[in-house]
Amino acid sequence: MLKLVLLAAAFLSASSLARQSGAAGAIPEGWYVYPEDKLKAWPKNSTWNPCPRVSLTEWQVSSEANSVKIAELPSDRASISQREEKLPLPPMLKHEKGMPGNTVRAGLTSVLHFKNNWLLAYDAGEWGGGLWLTNEDGSKTKRILRDNVREMIPISEGVLVLSGLAHLTINFGNAFIFSNPDGMNISLQHAVHLDGEPSGYAREPDGSVLFLTPSGLCRITKSGELQRLGGFSNGSPWAFTNSMVITSDGSIFIGTRMFVVRLRKDSDRYTEEWLLPKECR
Repeated sequence: MLKLVLLAAAFLSASSLARQSGAAGAIPEGWYVYPEDKLKAWPKNSTWNPCPRVSLTEWQVSSEANSVKIAELPSDRASISQREEKLPLPPMLKHEKGMPGNTVRAGLTSVLHFKNNWLLAYDAGEWGGGLWLTNEDGSKTKRILRDNVREMIPISEGVLVLSGLAHLTINFGNAFIFSNPDGMNISLQHAVHLDGEPSGYAREPDGSVLFLTPSGLCRITKSGELQRLGGFSNGSPWAFTNSMVITSDGSIFIGTRMFVVRLRKDSDRYTEEWLLPKECR
């Protein structure tokens, strides 16, 4: 089973440490650190908004050379359907009982194609999800998990699957490490319950994987150890996180709704900064 290690209670908040240059981990051009005192005042007045123009905008982060690129991620139904349609699928795959929706692409979030088989990840929210294994042409299928699959990540030991659902009063999560498929067989190597639905992920240079849960930033190491790295001092971006990037200096950028969050390594902890576009000043 995956081991659990608690490493820190909370991230530091120190917007005064902000950097903005061409160095790794620098704030991307056109963005700034939102003042911490204003951020802390936000929960006291739920009608107030630091930037109404982008309050519903989903920001996606990605690596570009040694810098971070921030772009708007369309989240309307048509855009989501377009992303689903772009994913490759085995040619003879048919909709199976237990798959969400009425087509093989409904709720499809990611695929992994191996030499002679495929892993298909589904997450349609409250409408269901699952992990499916198929042969090369898709004529044979097997359901591996009933959980909504949030992320499916190839690792040196096989495949890391992050699953879970947050809906109304439900909030659960799991992490599984499976072997790479062998024909229509796949074996579970490790499993651990999380404190809630996981969101986003990024690979570290040593092969470990970072992701968020409601309690904060977590890591699963190559040896199968689950580490909780700490919570957020200004509210968690977990619920709307869609992407995560690690820069060469160890900084972590998290793409979420309205804000982008930057975590900078400060000794054995992280400095937490919330970024907004400059036009929100």
